[in-house]
Amino acid sequence: MAILGGVVIGLMGSFTHQSVQPWGAAIALSTVALYLSGLRAWGDDRGPAGAGAIGIAGVSAILAAPGADGSIVIPANAAGYSWSLGLVLVALIVLAWPRVQRPHRRPTSSIETTAPDRPEEKDPTAP
Repeated sequence: MAILGGVVIGLMGSFTHQSVQPWGAAIALSTVALYLSGLRAWGDDRGPAGAGAIGIAGVSAILAAPGADGSIVIPANAAGYSWSLGLVLVALIVLAWPRVQRPHRRPTSSIETTAPDRPEEKDPTAP
């Protein structure tokens, strides 16, 4: 499902990045960053974010190539380059970002004062 969402965001970004220059590309790239960051935070690994990035980049690559009639959705101008290269840069940053490990905290209503680091060892001489 992440790849399908990436395809949708790639389509929307590819068609709207030229709308209001330079803000169209900035809004499209921030949408990509939010989507991929959300997938990265949601998944236990980089798989969902990678699938979303493949969907976005795949659609953008297809729309950057000339069609049968010679029309191009992503032209070779500043906004087109910022969209094409920016989404790759955003995807690389999101996928390369290390996972933040949160320390385990005991609920405040716990009656335990300390938690043992290791289970208690049994005395081998005890019956």
